[in-house]
Amino acid sequence: MMNDQLPTNEPFDRHAARMQRRETRRAVLGTPSRGSTWITGLIMILLGVAFLLRTTGTFDFPLNNWWALFILIPAIGAFDTALQIYRNSNNQLTAPAGGSLIVGLVLMFVTASFLFNLNWDIFGPVILILAGIGILAVAMLRNN
Repeated sequence: MMNDQLPTNEPFDRHAARMQRRETRRAVLGTPSRGSTWITGLIMILLGVAFLLRTTGTFDFPLNNWWALFILIPAIGAFDTALQIYRNSNNQLTAPAGGSLIVGLVLMFVTASFLFNLNWDIFGPVILILAGIGILAVAMLRNN
């Protein structure tokens, strides 16, 4: 059976197809904002300085699960993506924006649970419940 999407006399160009997908994605999401880029860089610098001060003994902060702060990096990215989609859809909460928002919130809650040593016996099911509510809300947005 022949594929109707590909012309029979031209070879398939993977590079051109990938570039087309990128352009489509950029048209939907918009270009990354410069604000989020410098904020992410500033957060990385502040974390590095704090870890350096702790290592040298200059300043000791009682943060045992400091590695959980790195979970905030994709959370910030998810929040930025949600904001970009929201702005590009005439300030309306769409399903893709809601999905990115849910991912950011879940990652933020997971980070908080590790940083503050919250009991996973209670906090884990709460995260699942909130994620389920968010998924239902996104499904409702898709139907509208």
